[in-house]
Amino acid sequence: MKRLIYTYALIKSLYDQGEDYIDSFWPFAIKTFPAQKFVDSQFIKRNLKEKFDLEIPINVLKTILNRAKRRKYILQKERRYKLKDEGLKYLDKLETDKEVERRINSLLEDIKQFFSKNNVSLSQDRINSLIISFLSINIEPFIEFLNPSSVINELSIPKLKGHENLLIKYIKDVEHQKPQIYETLKDMILGSIISAILYVQKPSDMVEIGTKRFRHCQIFLDTNFVFYILDLHTPEFNEPAKELFNLLKEYDFELKVFNFTIDEICKVINGYISESNRYSISIGVDTLYSSLKRKGWKKSNAKEFIINVEEILDKEGIEIEWVKDKNIKTYHPKNEDLRNIIEKYKPFQGLFHQNHDLMAIEKVEEIQGKPVRKIEDSKVFFLTSDVRLSRFNFIEMGHKENGIISEVILDRLLTNILWLKDPSTELPLKSIISAYSRDLFIKRRIWDRFYEILQQLKREEKVEDENILMLFYHGYAESLLREFDEGEQDKITSEFVLEEIEKAAKLKEKIQEKEIREKEKEFLQQLKSAVSKKEQEKEKEWLQRIQKIKGDLRKSAEKKAKKDSILYTFILTLLILVVIYLIYLIFKKVGLIELLHLYIAILFSGGGIIGLWVKFRAYLEKKLASYLYNKKLIEIKLD
Repeated sequence: MKRLIYTYALIKSLYDQGEDYIDSFWPFAIKTFPAQKFVDSQFIKRNLKEKFDLEIPINVLKTILNRAKRRKYILQKERRYKLKDEGLKYLDKLETDKEVERRINSLLEDIKQFFSKNNVSLSQDRINSLIISFLSINIEPFIEFLNPSSVINELSIPKLKGHENLLIKYIKDVEHQKPQIYETLKDMILGSIISAILYVQKPSDMVEIGTKRFRHCQIFLDTNFVFYILDLHTPEFNEPAKELFNLLKEYDFELKVFNFTIDEICKVINGYISESNRYSISIGVDTLYSSLKRKGWKKSNAKEFIINVEEILDKEGIEIEWVKDKNIKTYHPKNEDLRNIIEKYKPFQGLFHQNHDLMAIEKVEEIQGKPVRKIEDSKVFFLTSDVRLSRFNFIEMGHKENGIISEVILDRLLTNILWLKDPSTELPLKSIISAYSRDLFIKRRIWDRFYEILQQLKREEKVEDENILMLFYHGYAESLLREFDEGEQDKITSEFVLEEIEKAAKLKEKIQEKEIREKEKEFLQQLKSAVSKKEQEKEKEWLQRIQKIKGDLRKSAEKKAKKDSILYTFILTLLILVVIYLIYLIFKKVGLIELLHLYIAILFSGGGIIGLWVKFRAYLEKKLASYLYNKKLIEIKLD
């Protein structure tokens, strides 16, 4: 483990000098050979693990050794190998590892100094372990994708422990302040991704993963990913999502959302209207509402977004897929047992949002049509940042067991795959930092519990505004509550809150009370009163009214589109037949009987125009419905 970060950086360096991914590994293999002695593959495998901490399966190792043999660096007799003089000369010239080692030592020392400045003393071994943990979280989904039996952790949900928060802060700082150190970090990340290829089930896949391209493929975006690309969440989530989104455009993926995902998006945004008072401008909570509050969103911003959501998505190049036969509120999955199973992964998820996730998986499964075993052969994916949803789909719906591609794909997994398809694209550290970022914020259920107790104490006049303000000083409440897991809300009691307020009050002499009071004036005012159920119902009714208006407009547009598409397709077909008749009149190469037979063949043979007519009419109806719907939305004024 101690050598692994060095190995990762060296893998990237060797890849840059080679032709493909196999060229990243055979230099490691020949470094393990003793002088003038034949050894078997098991010997090489053990030494690779001992010297470089590389676990290479025997079948993959044989492919790697064959590459070294073709380059005339090793000699093979039966099942044993020996290093040739050419191989010794190659090793003498190979000074890359010395440079890599120097860069790694410089990185570790820089991290050590950074930690020391932040009053944390860690050994290089501990720093090394932190980095390995950081890299492992990124590549674990990819390793499991390549070889489903290679990872046994059922949930595999990343969580920060100990000093990882400080490591994340270091990585963010170093990108702009120390570009050379940043490049070393990036080499380690890219090397770790390349190393994951060693887990392929068939050696031929090592080359194929870099050469085989995606065919025409639809990507349906999950609600969380839509919020990120629209810049509604925090930069930790927004930036990597937008980078992946732009990459998907470059690869010509067809970017879509289901109409029922829009329903979920609007429900979430509408909830902000009555929930925004619960959040502070100063304290970051792991919820969209906290981010919107810190961005300065008001009630009017939320309503404007809901009214214009279709137009907003259209400007981003995202097409809406209208699913007529499914209603998110009344939905029942084909397999009701999935409800109990998904609850194990997402125990705090409400029925509405559970319906959405199961509907999305079911619809993607229908579009896919049949199971696929190669990711490049997939017609469609549901793209999410939700690790738990991805794990549920992969493990519980038979994909891991049967070795078939999941309906749901995790964003960072797809990012890694696309980079391997084209390593010339930039893969910044942000995509990996985002895997850690949730633990940089307070869990929503923890904050809700804390807020409710704070509100209760305020009503009972057990705490003053001045003392509450102390919680905002130097991120006191944020540091305190961030340590709690989502299921530990019962630990947040009145006694606990009063005790922490008392501790924070000791900071009073240092605090800029006037500045914080002005900043959190709204929070303190709203703490005295809760949004009434009547007000909440009013906002729900508003959303239902808007959705009904939009639903009626959509039905009207679809009805007209159906009629118009039949008419336009009929006219087009008639024109084609007329053109054929005119050609007959001009050239008269065939008789009328032959012309009639030609018409029949054109209309019916192998599907003919009739088959094309059906497909074209369906396509035209879909496009017309969207056009007419958007036009009607512009024509009416929603409020």
